[in-house]
Amino acid sequence: MSAIHVLEYVGGLVFFGITYWLLDGIQVELQSVSSSGNVYDLYLYFWVGAIIIYIIFGGIWVARKYNEKEYSGW
Repeated sequence: MSAIHVLEYVGGLVFFGITYWLLDGIQVELQSVSSSGNVYDLYLYFWVGAIIIYIIFGGIWVARKYNEKEYSGW
């Protein structure tokens, strides 16, 4: 079994982590922009939603890659 697909999946999680770390620096600016609500909370909801979708569908993608004919299966 090849670990390339798992490394691609983990690389995506690392990408999400680094992007979150970089965007966390603009938290103060996002909190002070909105007069009708907290923009940072909306941003955080979208961000967590994107990570959850990636974890679910990325896990399905990795499982399907290992069930293809070139691998012997689980």
